[in-house]
Amino acid sequence: MLTAPPLAFFGVSACIFFVALLIIGFLGTKLANRDPSDVRLIWYLFSLTTTLTIVVAWWASGAGAINAAGSFRGTAGNWLMRLLMTTLDIETTLKVYAAVVGLIVAPQLLSWVLSGLFGCASAPRFIGPALRFLFWSTVKSFVVLAGVVLAATAYGWFRSWDGMTARLVVVHVWTALMALTAAFGTLYMYRDLSEPWQPESEPGPNAAKLRRIIYRINAWMNRRIPQAQTAELIDS
Repeated sequence: MLTAPPLAFFGVSACIFFVALLIIGFLGTKLANRDPSDVRLIWYLFSLTTTLTIVVAWWASGAGAINAAGSFRGTAGNWLMRLLMTTLDIETTLKVYAAVVGLIVAPQLLSWVLSGLFGCASAPRFIGPALRFLFWSTVKSFVVLAGVVLAATAYGWFRSWDGMTARLVVVHVWTALMALTAAFGTLYMYRDLSEPWQPESEPGPNAAKLRRIIYRINAWMNRRIPQAQTAELIDS
């Protein structure tokens, strides 16, 4: 049974909801003007996650893996609980992504620096794809978290699970909105950082200056490599 939260709690919640929706709307509009496919992909992942969560919860309730109180039961319930905990453990997930990317990027950068001291460094490879994997995996994790929390909360409220108070529903909606805000913010930051390095882009003065500095450093690091071979290494 839902109980009414205090008025102050409701007011703070309304402010948080408004600010989160405002940020999502602002970042979503910016992304839609620049990369509309990004916005479509975020909302598709969110819609897929919410739909799948509701379907799984409905099946689990019918199969006895989740009882009327919302508790997991049996072998299937234990597997579902582990899956849910893994999905909600965003900190561990991000650490794993960062470790994988670090194993790819760090050795290349260190090799580039050490080889550059001798003037024979080659441009690091796979750094762009590795960072793209990191950012998109982070976005996916936040979107999935938002979809699972929101869908599970809605299903639990509809089925009147034990402990599903109005305060808990509001907190779960907070969590979902914060996760969506983080997803849009992460993707916007990635696009903002990567755009100056696209060949067809026209970066601003600061980005253009940074690009020239990095190109000069890279040219010095491979100063002993013939020009044609250097171009071939960079293009590869």
